[in-house]
This record gives sequence, C-alpha cells and structure tokens, in this order.
Amino acid sequence: MKQVATASTKSRASKRPADATESDLTAGIRETSTDPGAATLPATTGAEMSRREWLVACVVVLLVAAVLRCYELDLKPLHHDEGVNGFFLNNLIRSGAYHYDPSNYHGPTLYYFTAPLAYLADRWGMLSTTLIRLITAAFGVGVVWLALSLRRQIGMIGALAAAVLLAVSPGMVFFSRYYIHEMLFVFFTLGLVVAALKFYERQTKPLTDDLRKLAMAGAAAIALVLAALGAVYWPQFFRIGTFFVGLCLSVVAAMLWTNDGARSWYWLAGWIALALLFATKETAFISVGVLLIAWAVAWGYARLARGRARRNEEQQASKRDRKKLRRQTEAATADGGAAGGLIQRLGGWPRLGLLFAVGLCVFLFVNILFFSSFFTHAKGVLDALRAYAIWQDTGTSDFHRKPFLTYAKWLFQIESPLVLLGSVGALFAVWRPREHFPVFAALWAGGMIAAYSLVPYKTPWLVLSMLAPLALIAGYAVQSLYLLGRGGGRRMTQGLLVALVPLALAVAVHLYQTYQINFVHYDDDSYLYVYAHTSREFDRMMEEVERIAARTGSRYDARINSASPDYWPMPWYLRDYKRVGYAGQLSAPVDQDVIIVKSTQESQARAALGASYQRVGGVYRLRPGVELLLYARRELVQ
Repeated sequence: MKQVATASTKSRASKRPADATESDLTAGIRETSTDPGAATLPATTGAEMSRREWLVACVVVLLVAAVLRCYELDLKPLHHDEGVNGFFLNNLIRSGAYHYDPSNYHGPTLYYFTAPLAYLADRWGMLSTTLIRLITAAFGVGVVWLALSLRRQIGMIGALAAAVLLAVSPGMVFFSRYYIHEMLFVFFTLGLVVAALKFYERQTKPLTDDLRKLAMAGAAAIALVLAALGAVYWPQFFRIGTFFVGLCLSVVAAMLWTNDGARSWYWLAGWIALALLFATKETAFISVGVLLIAWAVAWGYARLARGRARRNEEQQASKRDRKKLRRQTEAATADGGAAGGLIQRLGGWPRLGLLFAVGLCVFLFVNILFFSSFFTHAKGVLDALRAYAIWQDTGTSDFHRKPFLTYAKWLFQIESPLVLLGSVGALFAVWRPREHFPVFAALWAGGMIAAYSLVPYKTPWLVLSMLAPLALIAGYAVQSLYLLGRGGGRRMTQGLLVALVPLALAVAVHLYQTYQINFVHYDDDSYLYVYAHTSREFDRMMEEVERIAARTGSRYDARINSASPDYWPMPWYLRDYKRVGYAGQLSAPVDQDVIIVKSTQESQARAALGASYQRVGGVYRLRPGVELLLYARRELVQ
C-alpha cells in the first residue's frame, strides 16, 4: 500500500529535482524497489506512455464520465429519498434552517455542499432537479479523478483502466445521477486513501528534530476545537468564538506548512476527508474499520512474502552472496523492519504523536462545524453520537432485511465484468504479494462485501462502497496482463493487446447496461438499481398540476391538497407553491383547486368531491404499489 524512495529513485530525484513536486496526473511510474523493507510498485520498463498521452487519456476518461453523469439529468423523476433531501435543501437555502435529525436521515454534508450553488440558482429562478443532481454528478466524476491519481500504485495502464471502469459502471453512473449521500460517501472514502498515500510518498524537505512548530500547531488545533465548542454552546460569545476559529485554523495551517511544506496538506486533507466521511453517513465506521484491517493484513502478508522470497534467494545464492543478503536483513531488522521504517519516515513517535493530535482536532472541528449547522444548532453535536445507536437498531431491523449473499448476487447480476476483472486482479495481488497496495485494494473490496453482507439491512446504493475498490483491483489486473503481454522482450503493442481486449469487453458490457438503466428503463423496478423508484407517470401528473394551477390565474397561489398519505417527492416539485397541504386524508370542507388522492381512496373521493370536481387523466403510478388520482375543479379542466 505504501511506497518509499529507493537508492535508484533517490539518484534520479537528485538529477530531476522537479519530480518532487510533479503533478499527480503527469508524474511517471517508478520501478520496483530493491529495498527489502519497502512497499513496491509493479515492475515496469518505464512509463507506459508519454506525459502528453497520459494527459489526453485522462481528459478523455473524465469527459466520458461527465457526459454519462450530466446528460439529461432530469430525465427520471426524483426518488422519494431525493425528494426528502431536496426538502431539507430547500429549507436551508430559503429559511437558513437545517437541524440534523439522526432518527431517519443521514448527515448534513450533501445539503451544505449544494447550498451555495442552489442559493444563487434559487435567487435567479433557476433552481431545478438538474442543478441539485449536478452536485452528486460532480462527486461521481471526482471519484474517477481520484482513481487516476493512483497510477503510482497500480501503474498508468492500471489507473486508466480503473478510471474507465468507474466512469462507465452502471451503478456508479446511476447513483451519480441521484441526489443522495452515497456518491459523496464514496468520494470521501477514496479521498482518505489517496491522501494517506500521498502524505506517505511526499517529503518535500528533510525532517528535523525541532518539534516546536508542530507543538504550536497542536496547541492551536486544541484551541480550535475549544473555540468551536464555545461558539456552539455559548451563543453570546458567537462572534468571539468564530474569530478564534479562524485564527486557530490559520495558525495550524501556517505551522504545518513551515514544518513540512506541501506534504502537510495531504495530512490535513486525509483528516478532513475522514471527518466528512463521518459527517455524510453513519456507516463510516464500517468503511474505516475495513480500511484499517485491510491495511494491516496487506502489510503483514507482504512482509511474510518478502521474507519467504529472501530465504529462497539465500538458498540459491553463493556463500558470499548469502552473507551479503544476511547483512541486509540484519540492517533492516536493526532499523525496526518495515514498521520501524514507516515510523522513521514519518519522523519518529514524538512527531507522529503531534501530527495525530493535530489531525484528531481537525476531525473533531469539521464534525462540530457540520453537525452544529455551522455553530447554530447545539443539539446536533450530541445527536451525531446518538445516531450510531439508532443506526444499529435500523441495521438489525426487518426493514430492507435480505439474505447474506444478496450483495454477491447483485454484483454478479449487473457488475459482473468488474467482479471478474477484480477477481483476476486479486489473484495477481496474491501471486505477487511484494506490492502492498494491490493486496490492500483486494482486501478492501472483499472486506466491504463481507461487512455489508453481515448487516441484515441491504439496499442497492450500498454496493457503491464495494465498486470503488473493485475497480482499483480490476485496474491492477489490466496492468498485470499488460506486463505479462510484454514479458520476454515482446513489443508494447502485444502487451496492450493482452490487456485491452478484456478491458474493452468489460467496457462494452457496462456501456450497454449503463445506457439501458439510466436512459431507457430508469423507472423499471425489474432492474436492480431501480429500487422503488418514482415512475415517469408522476412527471406527467405534475405537468397536469402545473397546467391547472396556471388556469386559476394566480398559479403559485393555487390551492393544492395531497390527500394521499404517500406523496414524496411531491414537495420538491411543488416547492414554489404557497398554498399546498399534505393532509394525507380527505376532510371537510373541500375547497382546493387541485386534490391528489391514492387509488384506494377513490370511492371516498367521489363521495366527498361530488359534481364540483372532475378527475383528470387516468391512474398515475407513483412507485410500485402506489397509484395516484388527480382531481380538479370542473371549471379548471379543459
């Protein structure tokens, strides 16, 4: 999973000092390390493509991802969960009110990341379904971009393959076009992994034993948390508290920068990603637990494999070479082995302890910031802790309960090319366990599938947390096939042919599935990801409501009543109407311009409405098992 500089890379770095700050999208790939304690990369004969070719390929992949996610974003009506999220967003941008509720809803990040753009759009009369879904679509493209930044770990070909698979995956595309929390959750999870790797790789200047600046950063970070709590729980000191928040943030950033340069931003970015992960969904602890276990097992497995390889080399080496290998092993052990090398690279235990304290305080601050609704809702901070007890009850309830093998069945049903390539990549990772990251990615994917399978509560969008690591290990499979194709001095074209044929087949299958599920059968619940989705007939009903409201002469003042107890996502579509009620039942007096009832209420509606109202259209399917009827004043029906 991790990677350190070797003698060869150090010599190259001295000749090319600009490489230390080289862009993530343009840096080349380093060869396999000969350091017995180092984490390594797939052995290559150099960069598989030029910098220009790499940039062009990245741009093409990102454009494909963007088009698939942004084209006709309003084609399918909002799911009822999207309608609820839209309702919270609408309250936030119009009244400034949002209070985190752990009983049935996820964290606040989705609304606050959408709020700036939505606020401006609302003021200009441009707030729409397309606009709010653009936020999740952007995070979906961001996931593809993060995969491209891992070309040091899985190779250029591998990173491009992983990015392409993420770009065209039916699930990744479908839920990028959904205004729910899941795509943000996947982005922050992958962002945490990438930030940790970049922090470990980058070392912009030699470390010193002077810990005063780090100690100052730690003190400022503690003061940051105290200032945030003061702004929340002592509103009379709100202005002073927010002033100290800004001051402490500035001190933390400045001290880290002067101590470790640009590398410190990766440390902060990792902790911020971790905090945003917890502020997005309560299932963050599952993802973090799987990541930690996967890292520990990958590190141990790779170390055992290196030890086995070293013993084989000693057995095959001459007596003189055997003594040399033994001295190298003793030197590595004297330095603390791989674990000791990791701590030494990070600057030793005192430095690591101070960095951890700073990161933990930043984590607490970000969560306080979001759950307190930016220091305006004190109860939200404690509710963030209560959410885990509530989620435990939800996760073990009969609601959405499904068998253990459900996720495996779903993955093979609609993401089979990704699963097959990922399985090949896992085999390569186990076969060549000298490299940490492929083993880690394989364990990450398998761990997520196992962890979520153990939870009785199962929904299709949770599959996304499995697809991201599956795509990475599938990309490693393509990279490994490329290297096998080039083995024995064969040409690059032969390697590309071996790698690109299975990748092209996988992409072709996924593109077909993506087209069908996102642009044709987006409301057909026989498709896996279409989970109790709102029917396109609901759009037609909303168009009728708008036409009838316009005929009243007052449009947004038209009186509308949803007597149906099932009405989500209707509040989002009627957000501009001032006289809308969601009574859930018919009650006297009946004097509205438009009345919407459930089909099971039809006889009651006929008796209550009489000859003054006329039914408009036929039966409008809201979602599976829920059908609606539309009535309007007779004089408004033409």
